Amino acid sequence: MSDAPVRITIKPSGSILIETPVVLVDGEGREIPQPTPKKPGTVKLCGCGRSKAKPFCDGSHNEGR
Repeated sequence: MSDAPVRITIKPSGSILIETPVVLVDGEGREIPQPTPKKPGTVKLCGCGRSKAKPFCDGSHNEGR
């Protein structure tokens, strides 16, 4: 295991980019299936509340621009 810290970037659009493979689980402890990322080994979470694919970002923050 690497000693390097996990990089989590809060994007200006509101999305939250996690730049390492992660497993997300719900409140019941069940794994949440992840969409195929554009960049392998990353997870993009919704931080704006507009995503239709929560907890993942689906780009909805760009609607109406």
